[in-house]
Amino acid sequence: MTEGSVCIPNIGPRQRRQRVIGGVVGLAIAIAVAALLVATGVARPFRLVVFLPFFAGTTGLFQAREKTCVALVAKNERNMDLGAERVESEADMRQMRAQAKKVYLQALLSAGLLSLLVVAFP
Repeated sequence: MTEGSVCIPNIGPRQRRQRVIGGVVGLAIAIAVAALLVATGVARPFRLVVFLPFFAGTTGLFQAREKTCVALVAKNERNMDLGAERVESEADMRQMRAQAKKVYLQALLSAGLLSLLVVAFP
């Protein structure tokens, strides 16, 4: 098995559902804040505050899609809905770290683009 070839989940279905809910809430907050900032005419550079809720929301959604909790990866753990347990396999951890990196990069790029759209809006 080569790195990146197979997804090794570290969260189960209930854990993924929690991340979807958190992601949707984060995005809803970001959109509400963005609308408020644009509607009240806040200067464009200050609109970048929407990056944080966009990043939180997109991170949750990408974690659910990739079946990978980045916080659990950092602790060498998984939670397949029965509680956290240590991952002993170094090969599995290498793959999970690659998945976590992918989650972070996707969330960072998505949140950055969404934030730039808010800044660009008149």
